[in-house]
Amino acid sequence: MAIASSHLAREQSILQDLERSFPDFTGEFLSWVHNPDDPPDFIAQSSSGAVGLELTEWLDGDQMNAAQRRERQREHLMEVLGAGWEQEYQPKNVAMASVDPRWGFKIAPKDEASLRSEFYRCATSVDQTWFTNPERIDRVYYQADFQEYPTMQTYLQAIRYIGGPPHACFWLQAEEDGGAYAPTVSVETLTEALEDKLVKFARPEWQARIAQHNLSEHHLLIHGGWNFYKNNTPHSPLTLERIAARGAEFYAAHPQKELFDRVWFFHSLDSADEINTLVGFPDGAGRVRWLAQLWPSLIVHARSKE
Repeated sequence: MAIASSHLAREQSILQDLERSFPDFTGEFLSWVHNPDDPPDFIAQSSSGAVGLELTEWLDGDQMNAAQRRERQREHLMEVLGAGWEQEYQPKNVAMASVDPRWGFKIAPKDEASLRSEFYRCATSVDQTWFTNPERIDRVYYQADFQEYPTMQTYLQAIRYIGGPPHACFWLQAEEDGGAYAPTVSVETLTEALEDKLVKFARPEWQARIAQHNLSEHHLLIHGGWNFYKNNTPHSPLTLERIAARGAEFYAAHPQKELFDRVWFFHSLDSADEINTLVGFPDGAGRVRWLAQLWPSLIVHARSKE
């Protein structure tokens, strides 16, 4: 029951976010009500009758599993390095350090103390030579040579230091996912989400459940957000518009495309203004509210901002 409640709360949050940025996205200002006898997830009354809205997430399960393993590794690394950080050296010239782990290398209990000791010794050296080392370019220093620190060399790929006045809070973080990847992955995860819903709703039992609500229209909303950004490969270099175009092509060619009257693709991401301040970006940089209709025709909403 708690899992179901959490899922509903997340879907309600997604829908509220969508309505704040695109209140009339269907062409009318509709009031969506959760349908306890789903599908569909939500129902609204339009000028032409009841409209159903089914939600699904733009996410890839295999990537999620791998990302969750990396997240556990990050958490362990932060536990090791963060233990007693208030009693360790406090930087005077570094505002933040972002640590890039060697993925798949679990820190052995016997190495935890030496890793912590080496890290703070290394950070002290970097901080105290901040203004005398020519490698500190534009307030950022990327350190990948740990020959003097054997335990760090085993478990860390690099550390990215950001110069600036120190903060009163913990100044260390683990690097989030990123790096090289196949740019088509974002398209594939979108088409997989579409395929999953089309296959499911083509089944007679699902058609019967939809029919009992006497819908005038049935809509599908594919939504992305923090989970996609955090756990899946980023969409760049493909723009959201190009990803949407590929999704629209896939849907239009699908034999079950008539199952949904309209299909929407919504991506929502808030900015991390604390990080923006540290690296010199304006507040709001990185905020995304982007909506497109994929079916029956591709239309990018005029207020979409990537």
